[in-house]
Amino acid sequence: RWQWQSRRPAYRLITRWAIIMVCTGVAFHDSVEVLVTTTRKQGLAGYVWTVPLAAIVVTIGVSRRRRDELPIHDRQTDIIIGTMGLVLAVLIDRVLLPRFNLYYHLLHLDLAAMWLFVLSSGVLLFGLRPVSRFGWVWAMLFMVFPLPYYLVVVNLGGGRFAAGAAALVVAGVGTGIAVGRTFRRGLIGSVGSWVVGLATLSAMAALFPEAPVLAYQLIPTLTAITGASLFMFFSGRRGMPKRLFDRTVAPVASNQVWGATILVVTAALLLALIPLPPQATSTIISRRAATQLATGRPLTTPPGWNTTNVRDYRWVHRFYGDNSVLVRQQMTADVGDKRFDKFGRPRTVVVYSLVSTRPFAFDVYPARVLYGLAQARMSQPRMVDIGHGVTGQLQTIVDDKRLITWTALRFAWGDSHVGQRISIFAVDDHEPDARFPEPSTTLWSALGTLFTMLIRGNAVLDEHNSTFKDAALLTEFGRTLVAAQFATETTPT
Repeated sequence: RWQWQSRRPAYRLITRWAIIMVCTGVAFHDSVEVLVTTTRKQGLAGYVWTVPLAAIVVTIGVSRRRRDELPIHDRQTDIIIGTMGLVLAVLIDRVLLPRFNLYYHLLHLDLAAMWLFVLSSGVLLFGLRPVSRFGWVWAMLFMVFPLPYYLVVVNLGGGRFAAGAAALVVAGVGTGIAVGRTFRRGLIGSVGSWVVGLATLSAMAALFPEAPVLAYQLIPTLTAITGASLFMFFSGRRGMPKRLFDRTVAPVASNQVWGATILVVTAALLLALIPLPPQATSTIISRRAATQLATGRPLTTPPGWNTTNVRDYRWVHRFYGDNSVLVRQQMTADVGDKRFDKFGRPRTVVVYSLVSTRPFAFDVYPARVLYGLAQARMSQPRMVDIGHGVTGQLQTIVDDKRLITWTALRFAWGDSHVGQRISIFAVDDHEPDARFPEPSTTLWSALGTLFTMLIRGNAVLDEHNSTFKDAALLTEFGRTLVAAQFATETTPT
């Protein structure tokens, strides 16, 4: 009986955490599936796996400190705050996810909802004061929200090394929290973590340059946080017993939690019934490419058209991975057609082609991000068949600031290892100096778009009265362009 009483707090602790984990798995099973798929496809969001693993190390470090919260427990406050958090998690999944559906893979708001669900469940099942004791751990866990990480990767230049270096922020912050009984000790631990992490990352870049992106994110980060934390642990206990778990498990403050458990289970079932937006599982790659893809190679000009200008944008590797190059080709028809211009003038289109070894990034950074269309209104995509099994997306883009309208046709082909996205633009201004969308070099325009959507809603950036002025032009051109690429494949060399 004495053994049961001594172990009872540990059993209660394990049981309640098991309830939280099972409910989290039920509520966000589809989000976890998408995250697994993203990781397998070399997506940058795979760094999210490092956050809970690092949090385990940080939690061990914080739990070794003396408890300093007052032995006061107010279940009414726990229920109120925990319930509000669960309701907010449901609202994020139900309201914000559809509003930011185009940016699902960029924001992963469902992961922010998951963090809030686990935090609120902890308040309900353990109490606000015990949860507050690990407040810095909970703050670190919010790093599952990926947008800041993406911004750091882009500013560091993109690629595997940048992905690994950005993930070291998790190790630096986590080590400082884990060993930071004092500010000086936390600073030393954080700096040591950065040194170990960068050394490991540099060694990987030299010895295994083609290792998966997840390896660059996971191995240096976990090596840094565990190595630096263990060093600080042993150095701080010189001449003392070195037991990692040298404190007994304190009794759980809240004893009556059955009502709170019902709240957690109910919220989990509600979240499980909310589907993810179609952008979470859809892909714009419709089939294998016509030819073997190579970065920086222009597309074959279709018959009846002439390429008048070619330009390269090599900075796109920041977004789409090492060696990615965006090629801009301006093509003009050899002869005019009165169906597309009442004066029979030859029309001009601009074709952007991008080859990436991380084709999943096409879903992370959509056209509105790449071309800086923060203030433009875009119609819902219309699917069109452009031959050879290729399906394109036709959209109208209205720029009220420039008083101009573009019609765009996009499609992508390839496989999970290398893909190519092709975007074709036509403009309603048929003059030779007409302006076409130009690529943007930062994500700041996209952040402005997100803020506008949050404050004013989707309607301000949606074009509901679409006319698709150049739909016939782009459909015909798209079919000839696709056919030209397949003709290139069959032409003997």
